[in-house]
Amino acid sequence: MLQEVESISPTTRRLKINIPSDVIKSETDNAYNKIRATTKIAGFRPGKAPQAILEKKFGKNVEAEVIEKIVPEYYFKAIQEAKLEPVNYPNIENKLELVSGQPLSFTLTIEVKPEIEDLKYEGIVLKEKTIIVEDDEIEKTIKLMQESKALYSVTEEALKEDDMAIINTDAYVGDKLHEELSYKDYPLLLSPEAMPKEFIDALLGKKKGEAAEVKINFEDDHPNKTLAGKEILFKVHITEAKKKNIPPLDDEFAKESNCSNLEELKNKIRDNLVNMKKSQTNLEYKKEILNDLIKRHSFDVPDSMVQGEIESIIYKAKQDAERKNEAIKSDEELRRDFEATAKDNVKSVILLEAIGKKEKIEATEDDVKKAIAETAIRNNLKPEEVTKLYAAREGSMDALRSRLFADKVLEFILEKATIQSS
Repeated sequence: MLQEVESISPTTRRLKINIPSDVIKSETDNAYNKIRATTKIAGFRPGKAPQAILEKKFGKNVEAEVIEKIVPEYYFKAIQEAKLEPVNYPNIENKLELVSGQPLSFTLTIEVKPEIEDLKYEGIVLKEKTIIVEDDEIEKTIKLMQESKALYSVTEEALKEDDMAIINTDAYVGDKLHEELSYKDYPLLLSPEAMPKEFIDALLGKKKGEAAEVKINFEDDHPNKTLAGKEILFKVHITEAKKKNIPPLDDEFAKESNCSNLEELKNKIRDNLVNMKKSQTNLEYKKEILNDLIKRHSFDVPDSMVQGEIESIIYKAKQDAERKNEAIKSDEELRRDFEATAKDNVKSVILLEAIGKKEKIEATEDDVKKAIAETAIRNNLKPEEVTKLYAAREGSMDALRSRLFADKVLEFILEKATIQSS
């Protein structure tokens, strides 16, 4: 039973809990009765072993079993009675021991979300963001579409930029061949993004069957440790040359995108770009709302939530660095870098939860199903496949439901905001 709740700080509570002696006796007797009925004790018939012998042989195990059962049970009763929502595991301050005929009293501390009584989320003023789609944006999009439909055909002509060379290459550091940097039948696009410029320049103008040699000095801080600080000689042989063929921009090209002519395709691209910019603008408005909410409310945040958020950010930062072959900072440096961001993220979560609770906003099962269906359509997947992906990546649908909830609260606040013309 809950005896006392003490407020240590805005985010910390100390609870004193008492479990009655009769409850302890009942649970202890049940444990011994099970042992008596199922365990053979030398010299005694089944079910007839004296309590004293059982206590001597199994006392420690019984005590641990009883504590493991009744402490969590009374802890959950206590936090329900106190109407608290813990954000971390409880820290029990005193040693738990059972004494025959005595109640079990213990004290624990927990972290809780702070109560924000004076919520200020109305009257937010945002500067209107103009949505304009320029003609050159449409042209760039069409060019990307052309590039995506480009085909390569075998050619006897000299290679030009953006053509493809099928190459065999041997890489040498000094006189030593490096197998890990050598390739056979490697398809290389002749663009500066694919390889260092010196490498591409050495192949431009060459034909099938010709060879080239190029030396490249790599910087000491190059992310690939095998290359960093080394001069490497690449001996390249072109086994095949392929010419890049970009489809002409005409009505036939438009028909491949389900448009009757080129003009309809351009209008469709314009509409898509407008919708994309509207979505991006909406996201920017919501970020500004979050920043405004954080500035409007000053409160302490639970340290355990902040530490958990820091760990999550660090994990993602390391993944990004590995993917980009960038140097990874130490955990200590990353903690310093991300501490302020983590605190703001936690503040955002707490504020949106408080506003959502006050306005009775929730992410329903229908919201989750709709989001899954939309994700499935965008990625050409079945809804059940999307569900499996979420379960594999995040363990459950809770993360998706949380994101949907936060977005619904932000949409609610955005509807109440004033958007002023610039």
